[in-house]
Amino acid sequence: MNESEVKGKQQMSKSASIVSPEDNFMQKDEYHIASFVAHAMITRLKEVKKAITDTTGAEIHATTPEGKIVFTLEGDSQKAIGRRIDELKVHTGLFNLSPVYHQYVDEAQTTI
Repeated sequence: MNESEVKGKQQMSKSASIVSPEDNFMQKDEYHIASFVAHAMITRLKEVKKAITDTTGAEIHATTPEGKIVFTLEGDSQKAIGRRIDELKVHTGLFNLSPVYHQYVDEAQTTI
């Protein structure tokens, strides 16, 4: 390997360790909202609904007698929403938990 190849590899390894603002999931000026559909066991519907409503930023919008639950999660980052969903998806009363929609707003760029 010649000297210019070594310098190129060193430069690449230095730039690989730099985190760009787009990689930072904890943006303080972001507002995230995501919607989900859950399918709960009918016998555990009340328990699953409580777990969802006890989750920070969660709001249930609709429930069916068959155990379907439509809800949203709000948070300041995609990662925060992901952590909350990870906690909910292991609930033993759930058959399925599916994401429907995710949107974020960069509040630093929002004008009034």
